[in-house]
Amino acid sequence: MSVQDPPRLLQLAGQSLLRDEAVAIPALEELPTELFPPLFMEAFTKSRSKTLMAMVQAWPFTRLPLGALMLTPDLETLRTVLEGLDVLLAQKVRPRCLKTPLESFAITECCLSELEMERLFLCPSTHQLKELDLTGIKLSSFNPEPLQILLENIAATLQVLILEDCWITDYQLSVILPALSRCHQLMTLNFSGNQISKAILENLLGHTVGLSRLSLEIYPVPRECYDDGFKDINQKRFLQLQAGLMEILRDLRQPKRMEFRTLPCSCGER
Repeated sequence: MSVQDPPRLLQLAGQSLLRDEAVAIPALEELPTELFPPLFMEAFTKSRSKTLMAMVQAWPFTRLPLGALMLTPDLETLRTVLEGLDVLLAQKVRPRCLKTPLESFAITECCLSELEMERLFLCPSTHQLKELDLTGIKLSSFNPEPLQILLENIAATLQVLILEDCWITDYQLSVILPALSRCHQLMTLNFSGNQISKAILENLLGHTVGLSRLSLEIYPVPRECYDDGFKDINQKRFLQLQAGLMEILRDLRQPKRMEFRTLPCSCGER
């Protein structure tokens, strides 16, 4: 029989703080550094919005572990964290260690409303991202302008863009392409898993002509290559189209590594 270790006194003290936000927030100034990460996660889990915002502004480390929050995303609470970052970054004199905006932002395989997505994209703390991953976020019914604005804001810093399995339409892609073409630091672009046409794929490739740092490009097989409602791929048609696309691209620039991926089947495999 194993006996779990009893909670440490500091842990108990931290947990007791969350029971009363009016007490917890002023106490952050005296909170031991080692208690910040576990207390932050517990405050997030329990949706203690005021405490979260105060903790972000008093964060004693140089990195804030937002990635862990994506395991069970609560978008309203996450927005509170980002708003706390915005307040901190707006201060001329920042009292703690977290002095730079987010560099990596990933929200994957979850359902977002258009309003939630717009709020996240337009948060000032996301405006110097180096990595943006929206894998599995269904965007087909969303207004593409917030994503366009975000790409414009991060064009000078973005290095990795993953829009895999986002159900992006031809129209949506056409809206964001001008902003994408200005992301000159981009090294990885993954746009697979989207049902787009040959024409818009050619347009996409044309907009990458100035992206000389691209080292990995992953594109979807366009819908003209499928038979029977995207169930089967016509290999002859695909090979002809692939050769044509590669020829178009080589006339524009020399790709380093480029892949074309089919849409995932119902089992999740490609």
